[in-house]
Amino acid sequence: MSAVAIVCEYNPFHTGHAYHITEAKELSGADAVIGIMSGFFVQRAEPSIILPTLRAKAAIQNGMDCVIQLPAPFSCASGNVFAEGAVRIISRIPEIKYIAVGAEDEGNILREIASVQFEQTPKFTNTLKNALNEGLPYAVALTTATTKVLNSRTAELAEILAKPNNILAIEYLKAIRKFNSTIEPVFVRRKGNDYNSESANGEFISATGARKLFEQKDYKTLSKYIPENSFELFIDEIERFPVDYSIYDALTVYALRTSNVSLAPDCAEGLDVKIAECAKRYAKLNDILNAAKSKRYTMGRIKRICLQTLLGITRDTIKLCENAAGKVLAVKNDKKAFLKKLSGVAIKNTDYKIIGKNTELCAETDGKAGGIYSLITHRDGNAFWNGKLETV
Repeated sequence: MSAVAIVCEYNPFHTGHAYHITEAKELSGADAVIGIMSGFFVQRAEPSIILPTLRAKAAIQNGMDCVIQLPAPFSCASGNVFAEGAVRIISRIPEIKYIAVGAEDEGNILREIASVQFEQTPKFTNTLKNALNEGLPYAVALTTATTKVLNSRTAELAEILAKPNNILAIEYLKAIRKFNSTIEPVFVRRKGNDYNSESANGEFISATGARKLFEQKDYKTLSKYIPENSFELFIDEIERFPVDYSIYDALTVYALRTSNVSLAPDCAEGLDVKIAECAKRYAKLNDILNAAKSKRYTMGRIKRICLQTLLGITRDTIKLCENAAGKVLAVKNDKKAFLKKLSGVAIKNTDYKIIGKNTELCAETDGKAGGIYSLITHRDGNAFWNGKLETV
């Protein structure tokens, strides 16, 4: 049996994601689709609006065969660490032959860009260094260096590198080369609204737009974009266990005031001092974020540092978690036998001890994330350790 992997967040799952699953299977010719999905907190450094097991269940109900949770040290990281963590897990599962990469542009140009960024010729590295020394944000500096090497299409490349799905697709391609993986990428062109669009029009809505409709409780409009078999499940979850951002903000501010911010993987020299000083001065997380943001350090990066500090994720955590095991969240009933073939993943909590010591340490971070998520959604117990395998 061959499988195609999709790295995803499904925050929340919508019809555009169902389209992606269908296309991934068709383009790859694989027998099964396996999701590697963010857990309680997502890469934009925010709590997920819906419990991971329910998002996984929705994916299984709409074409996916198995969903594995991406460990928190990777799901709450910058794009390259996020991609590398996912590709590590995928590469340890022999049945996975492909990865379906969502992108706004075609695959050949993304491969070309990934090669430039991975190979890092002197021309590339010197341009990148000079751009960073000028105080440009890393993403802008990276684009500058890439377009310098591929200077025949500067305007076109700059536009391509400004699109979120393209950026992450390139990171997957670089990770595949870094680990000498034999996994073959297939490219699914993004359809519908842009990644950050809040529009509620068109064939497919963005996850950003879907979250906005949930916030507004505009369920009539939302019903067009959430699969019918998951719609009531999501509404019930959000109505009963909404994210209480006041608790999340308070916990984060307390962590910033009492923990060593400099240990966060996304932190840079001097930035920890600025964030810590802002945390002492302001009581509201948004005020801290706005005060710490600058031309060089984007809001997304500041938010990730704050979340990493809250969860106790450090540079050492990332190193120790290189062989971290993802946790199986959901599986199709007729694919249960497939679970026996999975390697390097946990199905039961006791599996972490069997896999290895560092895997246990990584699971403790997921446990902390699950405990905090339980607090901010007013649910009993620990959402990670108490989570049950969903079968559909």
